[in-house]
Amino acid sequence: MTEFPPPLPPALVQRYRQLFRFYDRQGDGELNLESDFQPAATSLAARWQGRTAPFPDLFGLLMDTYRHEQQRRDADGSGGVDEQEFVASHGRVLAAFQRVPDQAREFIERAAGGFFDVLDLDGDGCLQLADLEAYALAYAKPTAGIAANLRRMLDGLNLPLEQPRDQLPREVFLTLVAQYWFDPSPDAPGRWLFHLDPA
Repeated sequence: MTEFPPPLPPALVQRYRQLFRFYDRQGDGELNLESDFQPAATSLAARWQGRTAPFPDLFGLLMDTYRHEQQRRDADGSGGVDEQEFVASHGRVLAAFQRVPDQAREFIERAAGGFFDVLDLDGDGCLQLADLEAYALAYAKPTAGIAANLRRMLDGLNLPLEQPRDQLPREVFLTLVAQYWFDPSPDAPGRWLFHLDPA
């Protein structure tokens, strides 16, 4: 008997739709490896030219990751992923997170933590505004609202006043990622990830 994941909370569905639109560089309503993710991987890997990248063959690693995720989401095997497939693919992920939260947190640490390392160009354990802007630009998105949005998220976490509001430490980043993907609360500061409009 096939076991289906429970329905996704509407707040998470909205976030996954937003994330789909973020990834959709072409704005054509379908995610494709060649037109959406390969340019992003090229842009992100190019930032490391002249520096020691955190992983050997960074471009290859990014493409392997994007390829794996694309195949996981491509329910009809068409090679492209539409918004419905993208959102539905998160049902199994959310169910796994709820069933084995400790293992899910370890996965977030490895996967999101590895991506943090890809963005952390100076390796200081904090993402600077330039790192966040580079990520948005890799997906052909505007950068004007990123600084204000970062402050909004950090303020929402009630961090100490001395915590700079223009950089994102690794542990805070992982907290925000977990909130975005798995916490449907309307008050979770992580809900603002991938929002480019500070309003």
